[in-house]
Amino acid sequence: MITIALDENGDFEGLNRESDEATFLAGLLYDDNGDEADTEYERERIIAYYQNVCAKAGGHFPETLHISHAGNNSGYVAKTKKEVGASLGEFLRNGTYQKKALTRFPRRGKYILFMQIKSNQGKQSLKGKDLCKLVKDDFASNLYMHMAEDVVSRLIFHNPHRPDIRKVHFDLPTRMVVLDNKLRDKINEYYQLGYKDYKFDKEEPRDSDKKKYLQIANDNNYRAAISREIIAEGRTDIEVDQMSVNSIYYGPANDKKIKRMVFLYMADSICSLLNWNRTGNSPVDWLNCFAEQAHELNGSSQNLFFAYDDVDVLFDQAWRAYEHGDYFTALQLSFEAKMSPSRFAAFYQKYWFPLLENALCRHAKKDALVSSLSKFQQYSYSENLQQDCLVYIFEKLRDTVENRLSEGKLDKAAAFEFYDAGFSACNHTGHSDIAGKCFEKCKELASSVDVEMYLRTLNKYSVWRNDVLDFEAAKEVAEIIVIYADELRQMRGKLFGNEAAGSVTYGRALSQCGQAYAFLKDSQAEESFVEALGHFDKSSVDYFITLSYLLHYYIEQGDAAKYDEYAAIYFGGEKDAHKQFDFLMKAGQGDKPRFTLKFAFFVFLKGLCKMHRDRIKGSLRTDLLDIEKTFRRYHSEDQINGHPWEIIYKYLAILAHQQGKEDIAKAYMEKSASIIKNGGPIIAAIIANGKREFMELIGDKGAASQAKDDMVKNFCQSGSELSDEEIVERLCYMYD
Repeated sequence: MITIALDENGDFEGLNRESDEATFLAGLLYDDNGDEADTEYERERIIAYYQNVCAKAGGHFPETLHISHAGNNSGYVAKTKKEVGASLGEFLRNGTYQKKALTRFPRRGKYILFMQIKSNQGKQSLKGKDLCKLVKDDFASNLYMHMAEDVVSRLIFHNPHRPDIRKVHFDLPTRMVVLDNKLRDKINEYYQLGYKDYKFDKEEPRDSDKKKYLQIANDNNYRAAISREIIAEGRTDIEVDQMSVNSIYYGPANDKKIKRMVFLYMADSICSLLNWNRTGNSPVDWLNCFAEQAHELNGSSQNLFFAYDDVDVLFDQAWRAYEHGDYFTALQLSFEAKMSPSRFAAFYQKYWFPLLENALCRHAKKDALVSSLSKFQQYSYSENLQQDCLVYIFEKLRDTVENRLSEGKLDKAAAFEFYDAGFSACNHTGHSDIAGKCFEKCKELASSVDVEMYLRTLNKYSVWRNDVLDFEAAKEVAEIIVIYADELRQMRGKLFGNEAAGSVTYGRALSQCGQAYAFLKDSQAEESFVEALGHFDKSSVDYFITLSYLLHYYIEQGDAAKYDEYAAIYFGGEKDAHKQFDFLMKAGQGDKPRFTLKFAFFVFLKGLCKMHRDRIKGSLRTDLLDIEKTFRRYHSEDQINGHPWEIIYKYLAILAHQQGKEDIAKAYMEKSASIIKNGGPIIAAIIANGKREFMELIGDKGAASQAKDDMVKNFCQSGSELSDEEIVERLCYMYD
C-alpha cells in the first residue's frame, strides 16, 4: 500500500506579489512494499521520532512542531526545527534516531519525497482574461487546487517510478484562506465559485470581524478530483484504503488525533526543512536545490520533483502517451520539450525525459511498437515535418528496433517502415553514411512489404545518390524505377479496365527521374517533370512537389518565362511577387497544407534572387529583411527549422548585403551556420558553400577560399571519390 501526505508553502493566491517566497506543494509517499502492518508500525515510529526530537528541544509533541496562536512557544519550535533538520535524514533512511531503533519492528517500507513548485510563468493554458473563471489560475484559489490535483494525479496514476499502484491511503490537509475584509473583489471571487465561510468548531478568531476565513480544500474537493481521474484513466481497479483529510492538529497530546495525522507532520517537516535550506534566486534554482536536498535526506533516486510549468505539461502528455502505447507521440512531445523556452527545460532533460526514453526502449510492447513505427513512417512523408524531430525519434528507437528484430520479436514489415523513415531522416540532415545503412536494411527487409512501398524507398535511394553528388548512379536507378513503375501501371490498367488512367507510383518515378536529369543538366528533366504532373491530382502533395522541382530546374536554366508560367500555377494563380508570398504563407499552413511551407518559400526566394531581383521592393523587401517577424505574423514560426533554411538564410544575407544592411546580413549568415542542429557532413558542405558565395560577394577572398576548402573537406567525409573540382562544380549547381 502507498500512503501519501502533502503540505504547502508560499503564496498561491497572489496576495503578496513582491514576495520572493517559493510557492510549492511537497510531501512524502510511503511504500510499505505490500506489508500493510508496516504502515501502522511506521505511524508508531514517526510518533516515537517526534517525541524524542521534541523532548531534546525541551518541548512536547506535537505542540512544539508549530508556533501556537499565542506565539509563546517560538523558542521551543525553533529548537525543534533545528533538531529535525539534523536528524530527519537518518530517520527517513534508516527509521532510527541517533542510531537507535524507535520501535520493535524494523522498517520494511521506504520513503519517496515529492514536490511541485510553481514557475514564474505557471501554465500558459490556464492564464488569460478570456478564460473561464472556474479554471483560471489567478482566480480565487484555483492555482492551489490545480497543483494539488496535479500532484495526486502524478503520484497515483502517472508515477514514473511506480506505474502499477493498486492500493493507496491519503493523508491530505484541509486548507483555509484568510483575507482582509477590504479585499472585496478577491473575496467575491470565492463566493462566485461557491466557496463557503469557514465554520469553526469552537469560538471564532478574535479578528473575524476584520478578516474573512474561507474553506478551500476539503475532502469533497479531493474526492471529486481523484474519482474523476480514476474514471478518466480507467483505473477503477485501484483501491482507496482511506481518504483522511484533516486540518493538522498541533494541540495537547491526543493519541487518536496524533496517530491519524503523523504522516502530515512528516510532510510539514519536509516542506519546512527544504524551504529553510533553499539557495538560489529563482524557482529553477530552488527546484534544483530542493531535488539535491531530497536526495541527501532519503538517498533515493526515485524522488518526484516537478514544476508547475508548460514543460511539465509536455512531460505529462508524453508520459501518458507512453502509458497508452503511443510511443511515437511520446517521443514527438519529448522532442518538443527539448525545444521549449521554459527555464525548467534543462531540469526535465536531466531528470525526466531520459527516464521516459529509457522506459520506452526497455518496456515497449510489441503491438504498440509496431503501431508507433507505422506512425513514424507516415510522419516521414508528411508535409511541414520537423526534420530534427524525425532524426531524434530515429535515434531513440534504433537500438530497440535492432534488438527486437534480431530476437525475432518484431515484424519485418514494421522494421522496414522504421528504416525507411530513418532513410528519410538521414537524407534530410546530411548523414549520408547512416542513410546508406538504413537503405541496406530496407533491402534486407524488402520482401516483407509490397512493391510500391519498396519503389518509393528506391526513389529515396536516387535522392541519396544525388545528395552525395553521384548523379550518374541516381540517374541509373531512377530510370530503372520508371520501367518497373510503368509495368505496374500497365498491369493495373488491364486489371481495372482503364489503361489510360494515371498512376501516382509512375508519376513519382518520373518526378524523381526528372530530378536526376536536372542534376546532370539534361534537358530530359523538363519532359519527365511535365509528364509526371499529368499523373497526379492537381490538388495533391505530389503535384506540388513535382511542380517545385520544375521551378528549380527553370531557375537553374535561367528560363524566366517558363518559371513565371509555372510559378503562377504553384502560387495559386498569382503573378505579383508580394501576392505570391502572401499566398504561399497562407497555403502552407493547416492540417493539409498545399505544400511544405519552407520548401515553397525556398523556391520563391531563389526565383526572386536569381531572376527577378527587381521585384524585391516595398513591403515585400521589409518582410524578407525581418523574416522571423514575418513568419510570426503568419503564425508559421515553427517552419523555421532544418533544411533548406541553411540555404534560405544565405539568400536573405545576400539580399541584406545588397540593400546595405550589413548587420542583418551578418546575422543571417550566422543563422545559416546554426539553424540545423547535429547536421551531417553534406549539410556542413552546403553551409560552407553558402559562406563561400557570400564571402566572394563582399570581397573577402581569404574567407571565401577557406570556405571552399571546408566545403570540399566536409563533403569528402561523406565518402565521395570525386575530385575537388567536381565537388565544387556539382555542389554549386543545385545546392546553392
